Amino acid sequence: MKQFEIIYDFGISDVIQKSWFMIIPLFIYWIAVNKIRNNENEEGNLIQSLFRQNESADNTNAQIIKYVAVIFFAFLLFIQTIKIYRTYSMLNSGLKSIEGYVKNFHGMPYSGHDTERFNVKNVEFEFSDFDLSDFGYNNAKSKGGVLDENVYVRIKYYQSKDRNVILKLEKRI
Repeated sequence: MKQFEIIYDFGISDVIQKSWFMIIPLFIYWIAVNKIRNNENEEGNLIQSLFRQNESADNTNAQIIKYVAVIFFAFLLFIQTIKIYRTYSMLNSGLKSIEGYVKNFHGMPYSGHDTERFNVKNVEFEFSDFDLSDFGYNNAKSKGGVLDENVYVRIKYYQSKDRNVILKLEKRI
């Protein structure tokens, strides 16, 4: 009987690990909201103060920039949430499965500037440690990954626009 070790399985911990960079916009968003609230408390209604004739142009421009920043970071969070939802829905409905030996393995160099590529039964996979555009497996061999030529794997994946994204990777032991 074939026994497999789970190498990667998309889950909430993976979302957290691969979304750490979203802390920066959240932090900036929080600062901007608090600054706007402080200004509202100091100057009365902020919207009205934006259109007052006696306010300086610099102050008005600063307020507008703060609002644009808040809207921009809220938009980034919205886009990230859509990506997470799309990946979870794929996990529950649209996954394809394949099992077999890794062939035509091309490892990514430690320095990057390339991708890791391989085939399993003529299905091509490609990823990079430096590409966080989805939540799929992306641990190259040069960075501690387990994939190599002739390793027997079981993969669950979905077809993205330009590549197959691995959401579950198991290696035969």
